[in-house]
Amino acid sequence: MSRPRKTIALATVAVLAAAGFAGFARMRRFVEEDPRLCAYCHRASPEFALWNRGSHRMVACQRCHHNTQEQQVAMLRSFLSGTPPGGKSGHGAVEVGACASCHLSHDPRWPQVGGSRGHRIHVDIKHIECVRCHAAGVHGFEPVQSSCRSCHGQHAINAPGMQKLHCFACHNFLSQDPGLTPTRRDCLRCHSAQGVLPGRFSDSAPMQFACGACHKPHARTRAEALVACEGCHKDVRKKPVHAGAAGRSCTSCHPPHLWRTGAKR
Repeated sequence: MSRPRKTIALATVAVLAAAGFAGFARMRRFVEEDPRLCAYCHRASPEFALWNRGSHRMVACQRCHHNTQEQQVAMLRSFLSGTPPGGKSGHGAVEVGACASCHLSHDPRWPQVGGSRGHRIHVDIKHIECVRCHAAGVHGFEPVQSSCRSCHGQHAINAPGMQKLHCFACHNFLSQDPGLTPTRRDCLRCHSAQGVLPGRFSDSAPMQFACGACHKPHARTRAEALVACEGCHKDVRKKPVHAGAAGRSCTSCHPPHLWRTGAKR
């Protein structure tokens, strides 16, 4: 073979090899990164519709739903043949760490949950998988109350105006405080925003303990939702200053959250 022909042949082989490599790379990206592959079978499913309008719609399905090479080949074969895969392929499992790759990555594009008190207790200490709480929303990813109740049982709130609140309204999952018991700051944040007696929920109030010391919103009855003052102030009615106060409640003289006798309501 003459040199020009040999050169042309080598160039042709190189071009074909490059085209084949480029085609293989595109096909691999399609299988590993393109949601259109998943949409072929799942477009009509409610899960796909939720994903398409949810907070993760810019995240490819494959970023969370991982597949083995065998499963990828099976899905590609089905896609190219125009037929849905037969049987249950078991593909698309959400592996441990899929959520952490974004939400523990320190990437400012995603809410970071590392160090938050709710995730510290549930993930780091209790080793509960993310999908156990978040999967109930199926691509909505917002934990519903049923997720909490599946472990913690039915904890109804009987306090007036709080019956319809989600658990997270009081149990601030993403704060950096220790534990999940609502702090004074958690209560004041919500009550101040709602304009609920803001003058009485001041940081200058004489008693700075947690609101939960007196208020028990999960109590079974409204009567049990407020702890009796005598629980802390024992024998207070025996003091001479309270002579003649029989039958009257403490709040008759001590306005709630101010507690000073004669303070303006």
